[in-house]
Parts: sequence; C-alpha cells; structure tokens
Amino acid sequence: PILTAMKAIVLHFGLDDYYGQLIAHAEAALQDPRLTLSGKIAEQVEDGSLEKFGQQQGQVFHDYAWTAPYALKGYENMELSTQMILFDAIQLGLNVEILDEEDQFLKLWHGDHVEYIKNGNMTSKDNYVIPLAMANKVVTKKILDQAGFPVPAGAEFANKEDALRYYGQVASSAIVVKPKSTNFGLGISIFQEPASLADYEKALDIAFSEDSHVLVEEFVAGTEYRFFVLDGKCEAVLLRVAANVVGDGSSTIRELVDQKNQDPLRGRDHRSPLEIINLGDIELLMLEQQGYTPDTVLPEGVQAFLRGNSNISTGGDSIDMTDQMDQSYKQLAADMATAMGAWACGVDLIIPDRTKPASNEEPNYTCIELNFNPAMYLHTYTYAGPGQSITPKILRKLFPEL
Repeated sequence: PILTAMKAIVLHFGLDDYYGQLIAHAEAALQDPRLTLSGKIAEQVEDGSLEKFGQQQGQVFHDYAWTAPYALKGYENMELSTQMILFDAIQLGLNVEILDEEDQFLKLWHGDHVEYIKNGNMTSKDNYVIPLAMANKVVTKKILDQAGFPVPAGAEFANKEDALRYYGQVASSAIVVKPKSTNFGLGISIFQEPASLADYEKALDIAFSEDSHVLVEEFVAGTEYRFFVLDGKCEAVLLRVAANVVGDGSSTIRELVDQKNQDPLRGRDHRSPLEIINLGDIELLMLEQQGYTPDTVLPEGVQAFLRGNSNISTGGDSIDMTDQMDQSYKQLAADMATAMGAWACGVDLIIPDRTKPASNEEPNYTCIELNFNPAMYLHTYTYAGPGQSITPKILRKLFPEL
C-alpha cells in the first residue's frame, strides 16, 4: 500500500521518471531479496569475508574521492567557484539554499542577515552597472584611460567590411583581434608578428562569430598576470600560460594535446581547475603562425602554443605568483578596481618585468581587461604554486558578524 500511494503521488505531481524507477526497484526488491542492500552484500561475501569486501569498497570510494578532490561531492554540476562558496559557507555555519542551480544563484543567511551570490563572487556589494561596464571592453578602456591608467590603443568595428579597410593601418604591426563584449578568452586572435590579410580576415570572422562588434588593438609585449581584487585589496596574483604542449620527440601535437587532456584537473564548463585544450580554428591558426600542424612531431623539449591568449578557460596553465609579485602592481590593480567601482573583480595586466616596480615616470605595465566574473578557483587550485584561498574572505566580508 505504501508503494502504491507513492506511485500515485508521482503521477499526481508529474514527477520525472527517476522517482518512478525508485519505486519500481523497491517493488522488485520485495519479490527478490537479492536486490536489497543486504542481499547485495551477502552475494559479495559468499566467496570471501566481509572485511575484504569492506576494504575493496573503501578503495573504490577513496579512488572516487581523489579523482576530483577539488569538487564538492553532490554539487559537481555547479561551477567550481560556486562549489567553493558552498563548501566554505557550510564550514562557517551559514544556512544555504540553491535558488537556481543552472544560473549559479545562491541564498546564504545567518539569523536575519541574508545575502545572495551569483557565480561565486557577484554580490550585493557591486551595483548593477559595474558588471555591465566591465563586460564592455570599450567602456572599460575609456574609464581606465580617463583615470590615468595605460590601456592599448585600437579601434572598434561594427562590420567586417570596415575592419578589412583598417588592415592597411595595422598591416605591419603586431595586433590583437577580439570581440567587444565576451569573456573567457572567446574569439580572440593574437598576432605577435604582422598578420597576412588572409589571417587577419580569418581572425575577424572568428571574432564576429562571438559578437556584433569587434576590437582591433595593438599587441602589447610582456607577460600577462591576473590580479584578484576584493574590497580594495589585491588578494591573489596568477600567471596564466597560454594553452601549450611540450614535445617528446615522437608524439604529434594532436597526441600531445590528448595526453595533456588526461590530467584529472582538466575538464569542461568551469567545473574543474583547468580546461580541456581544443584543436579548433583559433588553435589551428596559432599553430600555423609557428609553422606547425596538428600532425607535426615536436622535438623533445620544444614548446608549441595553441593559443595566443592565456585564459585558463581556453586550456591555459595557472601558476600562483602572489608572493613573487611586486607590491606596486598589486596596488595598481586595486586602484583600477576602485576606479571602476568594483568590489570583486579580476584585473589583467601586461608587465614586461615584474621585478621592476611601477612608477608614474615608468609605468611598466598596460591594463588589457577587467573581469567581473574572474573565477576564484583559478587562484586556489593552481597548476603550479601554493594557491590562495579567496572564498572564506568573501564570506567573512559579507557576514562580518561571524
């Protein structure tokens, strides 16, 4: 009668098949005890001991736990930054409700104090217009330029025809072609040497496939670093190395990519610390610029880059540089976030020599982007280096009473 009533509830509320299957399994177990948990255990220990079975199961669960030790079990479908917020919120004794799993929207509360968090770091501390400003690279550049910070020169185009006519002005220059308002390094092509007209046109096609407006900017030489700024202070610095493989003398680039993608830290859709390396149009264009194809066998120790941009979201490697970075650059990143009015954001700086302090006379840096959703997990679970814990700091600022 109980199972019959449960079936009626499933039908009445139109619940999905998962619940119907649970009831069907329970009904079958009533007829065949071997399907019960006790029956399954008894079957396993018929030819051995319960102790041996327990050891085997312990090893299985141990291996599962360490396959992705960074993940919050049961919440793996959510972005890793959101998983980190959930984990630390539980550790701090906060009440947690997932309002929308797909949209990464959380409700946290302590007593009468309620806070909402989206994507791990978008909170009530930022007003509505700030993320919109940072999503627009032109607006970001203008705000930073007016505040006195160096930004790359360039032009904006609403159609491919106008952008092609601009080629004559950049034909002999190193340039970057990128969408106006995308994130995660989507649609970006970088030419450290002057681009041919054909490659320039291909880069425009890639960028316009991601956005209706495209930027063509000067390429700024140097090393790119990501600074994470929270409430006016730089909390972490990351060196992001563009997607790459290193030759072993026998494997093709395609095989090396496959091998590197076997790393358990690599996955897709921001559910893991590192992302799978692809071999799409942008990667093929980058290889072509180096004289390679996916079937090239790299000599041992030779490094080939598959991306010009260093985003982890496009297969890059993350290296924690917080302790090694000169304080002058940390302060500059914090000042830029303040100029934008951002409470939590990522600041991307190109720095030719990080050991040389920045000054008004010799800035020694260029800001190429601010990011309103900077993926905190990049700084915590790094490819190399100790990593920095950021989510507890966010939660303690949101709930200072803890």
